[in-house]
Amino acid sequence: MAGIKVISPPAVEPITVSDLKPQLGYDLTDTSPDERLLPLIPAAREWAEDYTKRVFITQTLEFALDAWPCQEWTDNRGKSHASIELPRLPLQSVTSVTYTDKDGVTAVWVASNYVVDDFSFVPRIVRKRGIAWPSVQLAAANGVRVRFVAGYGDTAASVPQKIKQALIMLVAYWYENGMCDPPCAVTSLLDMDRWVNV
Repeated sequence: MAGIKVISPPAVEPITVSDLKPQLGYDLTDTSPDERLLPLIPAAREWAEDYTKRVFITQTLEFALDAWPCQEWTDNRGKSHASIELPRLPLQSVTSVTYTDKDGVTAVWVASNYVVDDFSFVPRIVRKRGIAWPSVQLAAANGVRVRFVAGYGDTAASVPQKIKQALIMLVAYWYENGMCDPPCAVTSLLDMDRWVNV
């Protein structure tokens, strides 16, 4: 099994109430819709991040695995590798790779043992040639943890406009129709940046 947790959530949201009011026909000075709109903004971001497997504003995440990768792959030059794919894009940096043994002792797998591949569509941690994964017996669950930072940047200005427009449309739709399935216009915009793990 594998799972992901948010360690540090985004400091800001990609869109604001002021971005939404023109879409809904409200004057910017009208505060009457604010109470209903404010909780919809993070809900829409979380939905869209889960849908696209992307992080919009900088966040620190932790990805946990029950075991080290066991499948090798061979590149076009015949070199054998094993890697851990990080399930959120875009990657900014890898903070640490740690592992916990069956007795609950946690150790750091030092960065000199691996390369962070941020050129691949799906970022990954590739162990260096001649380096083996640690051979200790891991904890029964979540024995390997990768902490990393992902997101387009620290501010809304860093987020692509098509993603912000999709969020505006989604919040407006939920505001007017209740929190039901998003319209095709929202998913069509997000599909351009969606990662589907096959």
